[in-house]
Amino acid sequence: MSIFEADVVRITDPLSAHTRSVRKTLLITSTLSLAVGLTGLIPTKIAALGVEFSQVDRNSMVLLLCGVVSFMLLSFVVTAASDFTAWRISYAAKAWAEESSGYEAARRSFMEERNLTAEEKEELSMWETSQGNIWRSAGHVDRYVFVQRIVGVVSWSRFSVEFLAPLLIGITALVSLARIWQ
Repeated sequence: MSIFEADVVRITDPLSAHTRSVRKTLLITSTLSLAVGLTGLIPTKIAALGVEFSQVDRNSMVLLLCGVVSFMLLSFVVTAASDFTAWRISYAAKAWAEESSGYEAARRSFMEERNLTAEEKEELSMWETSQGNIWRSAGHVDRYVFVQRIVGVVSWSRFSVEFLAPLLIGITALVSLARIWQ
């Protein structure tokens, strides 16, 4: 293991391809919404299709656009939080592994060099305890506990946005279309 693996993780791109795709869609829909919101440009007629929009239809289009931007924003926040959490866990795991391997190497070297007396064994035990206290004081335990707490929240948020929301939106869309069709 390289001593720089944790640092490499810290500077790598934390966003997955999926989150980048969501971000791209969010930026496109937001740009379109900004154009509509700032200029007020909403088509009143699509001549090629022979469709004319009334004021109510235009308001519905704006409402639909707001819904799409809201969903894409929520989706980006949740997927980005998930990626960020995974990125932090990866960094913490690498840092933990680096510190643990350094400790184990020092301990092994110390043990190999000596036949320990009872007093030296006691000293080693006290040293190990102080190292554990230093490790805890450095914030590793608190960081680990925080990550464990946030993983559950992010996991449920991602489940809700990635699975439940599209399912509910799809069912709602089908029901609204079925009402018009009747």
